[in-house]
Amino acid sequence: MKKKAISLIMMLVLLITSGVPAFAYETKTKNSADSGFNILLLNVDDAIAYLNFSGTRADCAAIVDGKSGTSKITATAYLKRVEGNTKTVVKSWTGLSTTDESFYFDQPYYVASGYTYEFELDAAVTRNGVTEYISISDTDYCG
Repeated sequence: MKKKAISLIMMLVLLITSGVPAFAYETKTKNSADSGFNILLLNVDDAIAYLNFSGTRADCAAIVDGKSGTSKITATAYLKRVEGNTKTVVKSWTGLSTTDESFYFDQPYYVASGYTYEFELDAAVTRNGVTEYISISDTDYCG
């Protein structure tokens, strides 16, 4: 009798839980490589890179917002041509920096059409004597 009661309870539990719906949603956007993981940044509130084309002009832009008390943001930007698994730097901008809490980058560069390009910004954000390194990027096709 005890075995029948346990079997009946287990069967009811399985029937009840099998009818529970599961929900999922897509969080990835063109300008976000959101994998579902959130990384806690100590010095950075927000950082995003943009790459858009107008003909063969690549418009490369990035914003890095440091948290309150940020004393310096330095960066290097790269525009890379992507062919398969190979990325070739076609333009780099070095020595970029600001002593503000926000860093803005906006530069055009002309490229060859028919390729995919990646714009990457590597930044060092210093706040309260601690430097945090981040890398952000965006990819687009120049057709």
